[in-house]
Amino acid sequence: MKLINHVLDIRRLIQQAFDNRFSRMGLRKEAATPVEQIPAEHQEKRRKLDELMSSHLSELGDYEEARQAAINECVFTLFNRIAAIKVMESKELFPEIITRRKENAGRSFEHNVWLENHPEERSAEREGLKHFLSDQFESLGEHIPLYRKDYPYALMPTADELHEIIEKFNAVEADADCGADVWKGDDILGWLYENFNAVEKEALKQSGEKTEYNKVSLQSQVYTPQWVVKFLVDNTLGKAYMEMFPDSHIKDKYQIANIPDHQVRHPKDLRQMRLLDPACGSGNFLIYAFSLFYDLYVDQMENYERDYSRRDIPKMIVENNLFGIDLDERAAQISQIALFIKARELGGHRSHWPPMW
Repeated sequence: MKLINHVLDIRRLIQQAFDNRFSRMGLRKEAATPVEQIPAEHQEKRRKLDELMSSHLSELGDYEEARQAAINECVFTLFNRIAAIKVMESKELFPEIITRRKENAGRSFEHNVWLENHPEERSAEREGLKHFLSDQFESLGEHIPLYRKDYPYALMPTADELHEIIEKFNAVEADADCGADVWKGDDILGWLYENFNAVEKEALKQSGEKTEYNKVSLQSQVYTPQWVVKFLVDNTLGKAYMEMFPDSHIKDKYQIANIPDHQVRHPKDLRQMRLLDPACGSGNFLIYAFSLFYDLYVDQMENYERDYSRRDIPKMIVENNLFGIDLDERAAQISQIALFIKARELGGHRSHWPPMW
C-alpha cells in the first residue's frame, strides 16, 4: 500500500476519534447541547472545547464549519506529534515510545519502563497507554513547543482509540511498499504533510471555486523534489562559500558548478551568512541547507583554523544561519520540528538537546 493510503487511513481514524470526543462533550455535528445539560464531570472539558471553537466561530460564523475546523486542528496536531516521534525513533534520538516489538511483550520499550515506575497502571485501560503518552509528550514539551501541555488543540482520544492509531502508524514501516526505512528520510514529514492534505487539495481543485485567502497555501503547495533542492542550495550557498574559499574540499562532496580558481568574494565568518526561504513550507530547503552549513563549519574548523566546537555547530546554525517564513502555519510547524530533529541528529549527544527557537 502506498504511503498516501496509510496517511489517509490514519487521518480518518484520528478524525473519527475526535469527532467522537466532541460528540461526547455535547458538541454534536448538527447542534451543541448547552454545557449545563451535560454530566458535571464533563463540563470542564467541554468548556475547553468551547474555547477552541470560539476563534473558528468568529472567523466562519457557522457552528458546523467551526466544529469541523476545530476537529481538523486536533487531528493534525496529534498526527504530527506521533509522526515526529516515529522519525526521532528511527534516528535513535531516544528509546522507542511508539514502536512496539514482540520482545517488549507487544509494547514499546519506553512503555515497559514507564510501567515499571507506574505498576498501578497495568490494570488501567490499555495498560495506562493514554497516561503514558501524555507523560512522554510532557517530557518532549520541555524542548519542542508542539508537545507542551498548553499547546492549542493538544487533545487526546481514548486509550482504545490511541492504541488503534499507533498500530496504524507502526504498520507503515511493516509495509514492503513503504520500506523499513521510511521514517529515516529528512523529508518524510514534508511528504506526510502533502499526503495529509491530498483530500482538501483535490476537493478544492474539483470545486472550481475562487481561492480565498485561507486556501492560498493549500492550492499553491508544491513539494520540491530533492534533486532540485540540492541543485539550488549547492549552487547558491555552496557557490558563495567556494567564492570565498576556492581551495575548499567541499567541492568534492557537493555538486557546485563553475567553481572559481581564485578568491572572488571577501571571506566572512560563517555566522554572518544568512539563508532565507521566503516560502519555506515544510522546510525541505532549510533541512538540506542545515546539513551543508554543518559541513561548512566543519571545513572551517579542520582547514581554516576556526575555533568552533562540533557540539555547538547545530546551535550556531539555528541562531545565525537559517530563516524561513510561510503563510501556512501548519507547514511552518513541520519545518520547525524537522529542523529540530536535524539539529538533534547532528548534535550527536543524547544528553545535549539543542535549543528550540
